[in-house]
Amino acid sequence: MIPYLVTAIIFSLISFSVTFVINKQQRAKEEVLLVIHGGKSVDEAELRRVVSEKKLTVYWVGPEKGFRYVLNAAVTSSISLRYIPEGSSLGDNKVAYREIGTFVSANAFKVTQQAATLENGVGFVNVDGNAVYYDSRDAKNVYIGLKDADIQVEIFDPRPDQSLAEALMQGRVQKIK
Repeated sequence: MIPYLVTAIIFSLISFSVTFVINKQQRAKEEVLLVIHGGKSVDEAELRRVVSEKKLTVYWVGPEKGFRYVLNAAVTSSISLRYIPEGSSLGDNKVAYREIGTFVSANAFKVTQQAATLENGVGFVNVDGNAVYYDSRDAKNVYIGLKDADIQVEIFDPRPDQSLAEALMQGRVQKIK
């Protein structure tokens, strides 16, 4: 009788352990999906881990103290990264925060330069050698066509002139690694 009881306990422990490991792996996958689909804010380290693990191409203007990040990479050719203050609610759409878009765009440099020829368009090449465009009536959205990649980056910041300032700083717009 005792050998059967010991065998039952051993099999129960093995079964529990296997189930625990599988559930832990499933939870980790679900967490990554939440992050990729904008369902969870993360700190800088977690953002970098997910971007690296999923081999995503995401640009930003670097980390900002006191902020967390909401990534939306459901469509990998059009990725957004939102900066939200720590303690803010994900669903708070009434308040505008900085957001960086990474868009796959053939000939992004040339396309961005051409946009500057539109009415009210302002364009130039910044110190990094990238094409920059914005609408002179509202510089909250600034577009940067990268010189060496088919990528256009959009910087949105609700603070006046902040997007343009970010586009002007050398090395500020960078790929998350």
